[in-house]
Amino acid sequence: MQMLRKMAGLSMLLIVFSGTVGSTGTIGAEKTGGWVSLFDGKTLNGWYNPYDWGEASVVDGEIRLVANRKFFLVSKKSYGDFVFEAEIKMPEGKANSGFMFRCHVKKNRVFGYQAEVDPSKRAWAGGLYDEGRRRWLNPLAGQPKKQKAFDRTKWNKYRIECVGDHLRIYVNGILTTDYRDPLDIVGPVALQHHGEKGKVYRFRNIRIKNLGKHAWKPVFNGKDLKGWHMLPGGTWKVENGVIVGSGEKDQKRHGLLLFDLPVSDFTARLKFRISNGDSGFYFRVEKVKGNDNAHGLQAQIAPTMETGGLYEVGGRKWIVKPKADRLKRHYKPDKWTDMAVSAHGSRIVVHINGYKAVELMNDTGRKKGFFGLQIHGNQDVKVEFKDIELLTKAKTGKVLN
Repeated sequence: MQMLRKMAGLSMLLIVFSGTVGSTGTIGAEKTGGWVSLFDGKTLNGWYNPYDWGEASVVDGEIRLVANRKFFLVSKKSYGDFVFEAEIKMPEGKANSGFMFRCHVKKNRVFGYQAEVDPSKRAWAGGLYDEGRRRWLNPLAGQPKKQKAFDRTKWNKYRIECVGDHLRIYVNGILTTDYRDPLDIVGPVALQHHGEKGKVYRFRNIRIKNLGKHAWKPVFNGKDLKGWHMLPGGTWKVENGVIVGSGEKDQKRHGLLLFDLPVSDFTARLKFRISNGDSGFYFRVEKVKGNDNAHGLQAQIAPTMETGGLYEVGGRKWIVKPKADRLKRHYKPDKWTDMAVSAHGSRIVVHINGYKAVELMNDTGRKKGFFGLQIHGNQDVKVEFKDIELLTKAKTGKVLN
């Protein structure tokens, strides 16, 4: 990983941008307000079937899918940030479908994000499903307004908005999913046939507006601590591409390693491994005098099932903890663990190994400050970090909300 050496370069990592770029990665010649058609109404140009089964055809200006087993018709191009729109008409009886986006494609397999099309009594159409991996991310149980957005008797319009880790799904103009998930940031779109024998799934008016893309940018170069600074307490060093933090019981101060520049809204990811003691990923903190060294938020890191919870040093203390029984399925102490933290406005989301540990929707705390790593005082601590990255807009444009 290359470290950004200039302060101006570092600061560019801290602001997330959006904007419309050209139509690279799209098909069709007609453009209106940045929209590009993904279906010309006559052919399947720009699409392919990666399965050994399933049939796709064009009839009366519609893409029609028929199959006896689940399959997906996939776009040949991939997209990062975009707005996607399409209409779908479901057959009568038992049926299920979906619009895949930023998905992964292998022989006879498609997996990843799916905007659910569910005309059953459960009525979760517009929910977010992770096909072939984590399954339901945003089911719609107990949300009657959203559950009524889909109308089985007519064509239904879907709109999917993806910018960075922010995912939104609309059904017939109603926002059904508003979710933050940083697992996938680019990939093709796809149309699903769930495999109900003899059923015809119909799609039309498929188009996309390209908004560029995001990319993960390293803020640790794997060699030294350039771009970071230490506050007293414990010891920080780099060994074999890993930041190693250690502390002892007789050390009262929280030892901190902070990134040089403050941030406001951001999405970050890193890998950690902790053998003993207590640590955390600090963010939106301010430096203070005394043993704390800094006050603000931290995503907890420890060999306990509180890992991923949100704690405010010098303030509210524990704000929200993860559900221990759920976290146990995804977190194994003393193993390398993926953590992702998304903090945008008053909304904060923490993921552990790809699974959402906690989400805070209306945080009342500070909205800007330093981020960094902690060695807890008064404890024997050993913790390791690597692959620290920020999600940034690949090209500048308008500032995101």
